[in-house]
Amino acid sequence: MTEMSCQGSIWPIISSISGSVSFFSSFISLFPQIIETFRDKTVEGLSPYFLLAWVAGDITTLSGAILTKQLLFQVVMAAYFLANDLFVCGQYYYYGILYQNRLATTGHESKPRITEENEMGATSGRSTKNSAIASALAVASTIGTAEALPVKTMIASIIYNKTAPATPPDNGSDSDVGRALSWAGAVFYVGARIPQLWKNYKRKSTDGIAPFLFITTLLCNLTYDLNILTSCEFIGSTDRKAFISNALPFLLGASITILLDMIYFYQHYVLYASDMRLRALECEQAQSEVAETSPLLHPQQH
Repeated sequence: MTEMSCQGSIWPIISSISGSVSFFSSFISLFPQIIETFRDKTVEGLSPYFLLAWVAGDITTLSGAILTKQLLFQVVMAAYFLANDLFVCGQYYYYGILYQNRLATTGHESKPRITEENEMGATSGRSTKNSAIASALAVASTIGTAEALPVKTMIASIIYNKTAPATPPDNGSDSDVGRALSWAGAVFYVGARIPQLWKNYKRKSTDGIAPFLFITTLLCNLTYDLNILTSCEFIGSTDRKAFISNALPFLLGASITILLDMIYFYQHYVLYASDMRLRALECEQAQSEVAETSPLLHPQQH
């Protein structure tokens, strides 16, 4: 199929839609983590090497995009990713280094104060009001499990992590340095997952990591690959090998990242789901205690 005949087919529509989805999901990918860190007031669950690898990946990807003469859209998005990562690094410094995670809100300490052994006693020994809270938490846990279903749907049909923006790379570049930087960026993006997954394993918890960070990046990476492989620039290219060669660091980085993200979802929704449940119960109990100690009746004003 030539590029001209491709323009009249369904492929440009698929490429355009997937590109738009990839752009939107990548644009908002860090917002859930920024909000999560602000609410938790701690970065106990964040690996600093995770963040440093992202920043390094952003820098090398931005440099590679410039040197390989990628489209302006790609360069701007790479700069936007870098700005977002630096903001999260600022949060890490403020909560983790300056205050050494001492500002952590209830339920987000290093370990939940409620253990599985006394979980039943903590719920059964309370009033009817607290029993209702425990029931609500059970429902919330079910909803949390159901939230994994859209993720599985996305897998069957990806945060970052992150990937390059949704425009297919130019296959006319001849910059070896730019290609090397692009490959380095892909390695950093993929490698960033490993220290975070290892920290989750050591803590036996995914607390502090927003699941929607990984959901948005999962979606972003899937639609990014789809955007490139359904584009007329690829389908109608006279030299697909050269096109794939130039786009390979972006395509491969996105694809491997998808596999590593699956490990995070397994940790969050299966391996350490009980830890998240106990933390949620602790938060609800703290809120209940505050409500019980507050005066129900105010003295009459004369």
